[in-house]
Amino acid sequence: MTFLKRSFGDGKLMSEALYLAGFTCYLIFFYLQTTTFSLDIPGAVYSMVRGVLCFCFLYRLWYYRKETGVALASTLAAFMGLGLFFFVSRGDLMVLDAALITGGAYRVSFRKIGILYVFTGAFISLLALVCSQTGVIVDYTFLTNYGEEENLRHSLGIIYPTDCFAHIFYLAVTYFILRWKRITYWEIAGAGAVFAVFYCFTSARADMAGAVLMLLLMLVIKIASRKGFEIKKTLRRVFSWLLMPVCAAVIFVMTYLYDPDNAFMYKLDFMMSYRLSLGKKGMELYGFKLLGNANFAENGNANGGVRNYAYVFYDSAYVKYLFKYGIILLAVLFVVYALIGLRLSRKNMFYGMVFISVIAMSFIIEHHMLELSYNITLLLLTADISTILQSSPYINKNNKNDIMA
Repeated sequence: MTFLKRSFGDGKLMSEALYLAGFTCYLIFFYLQTTTFSLDIPGAVYSMVRGVLCFCFLYRLWYYRKETGVALASTLAAFMGLGLFFFVSRGDLMVLDAALITGGAYRVSFRKIGILYVFTGAFISLLALVCSQTGVIVDYTFLTNYGEEENLRHSLGIIYPTDCFAHIFYLAVTYFILRWKRITYWEIAGAGAVFAVFYCFTSARADMAGAVLMLLLMLVIKIASRKGFEIKKTLRRVFSWLLMPVCAAVIFVMTYLYDPDNAFMYKLDFMMSYRLSLGKKGMELYGFKLLGNANFAENGNANGGVRNYAYVFYDSAYVKYLFKYGIILLAVLFVVYALIGLRLSRKNMFYGMVFISVIAMSFIIEHHMLELSYNITLLLLTADISTILQSSPYINKNNKNDIMA
């Protein structure tokens, strides 16, 4: 009883508990939407959850108002303002949800958030896997032609094979962020085995490439740290600010310069599941606007037909958000991830920067940047990441040569 009185008497603890409850409900509802379970959740439930998250967002920013820096406050204000704009003008809630959950996480333990995400996501994914293989729900299968080779791809109870692997990838990212310096070689090997099994069923090439890159970088960092290798802070900060805009520039330039008569680019487009040709046509349809296009359709066959290929989904987060939400939101997201990189750099959490780097590169060919039922790295902007450091008994804060410290 004393604990309850103290918890509810302390606005900080109460708002954190409310946030964690609201975040978990949101995660469950939207994670289930990515499965083939047939669920009909009343709209009032979503409204109630968003109301709780909105309260947490406003209260926690007010509670810590004297400790919030100008850069963070401005970024959150811009993020929330854009979310409200897209909701009021277009009925689009994705940006608003991402802003609410990111802002509401201010000074909430990222360790608690991450544990809830990993356990909830792993349980639903496992449930979908078992139910899809026992006939309780549908296991969507797709026959994909990679050149002369045809692959039968399974979704394993998720709406699409790539989305299935994306869930596993982001669960692993969050798990390793939480484990941080305590990551062992056995865990890296175990993650590799899990990735290999899911790849055999889903054939999600892009996500598998990102997963393999992540594991290799983790191995390099573990080995390098034993040798006393150190990356200069200036280089880390430049890397934090420039990585995501550079990744975006790569896909924009490739898309803009795409020429179907060029044999190399045509082959590259085929290997990328027609992302370049679809993006090129999208540029002609939507152009580059500050606040995107209200008539944007993720399915490229909308608006009279973009092309006649079978696969017509805008996958690249950078290209998709440029067309859908415009230049301003994309710029705000660049700042968000730059600030995340700076926070991790200041804490010397180079492992965290590796994960951010991998997903920044994956966004060239995959979406999920704002979809918090997949990717919760946005919350590293505001959540209390010191709880990750405190969770490791092996940290020596005085060891400046350890790039994982």
